[in-house]
Amino acid sequence: MKISIGGLFKQKAQAEHAYKALQEAGFDGGEITMWEHKKSVPLNEEHRVSPLEIGLSALIGAIVGGTIAGIIGALIGFGEVIVPSVRPDFSREPFLEAIGLFHFIASGGLAGAILGAAIRLFTSRENARISSTGIHRGGILLVVNADDSQKATVEQVMKANGALDSQNLSEKWDSHVWEGFRKVEPSVGT
Repeated sequence: MKISIGGLFKQKAQAEHAYKALQEAGFDGGEITMWEHKKSVPLNEEHRVSPLEIGLSALIGAIVGGTIAGIIGALIGFGEVIVPSVRPDFSREPFLEAIGLFHFIASGGLAGAILGAAIRLFTSRENARISSTGIHRGGILLVVNADDSQKATVEQVMKANGALDSQNLSEKWDSHVWEGFRKVEPSVGT
């Protein structure tokens, strides 16, 4: 039974080198195709984070952190949570209680904003993977229709020629996914 094994390459030259190596390994040129996404964004763009994304992450972090800190502050203020050396004094004016609660919320919001922005910055670098999104971010997909027994050979040749990822596309991709891609002709001999 034939399966489709795909390998994602950052540059077309790498994919063409793998194409040639697969032909030398005994695969017919008709069994090998190259694909690119119709709307390609360079792979280097995936590592950039816009200020809007950082700001949105900071806002979400501030809301979550402020809410959690406000709840904790209220629980401590009402005596539901006992913290050593902190004894709520209900003889004080409600205004002072509100100021204490506000400090909890502000501190939690600030910590949440910092954590939200930091998490967005450190998780922005995604590994290039064979997915419609991964290929949309640039790169060339080299697909080989091979027998199940040839899978290891195909994956080995692709990895040796610089594939960022390789996998069995027959298991993961539906036929409608291919509508977003266009076939690319290799410049190496067929």
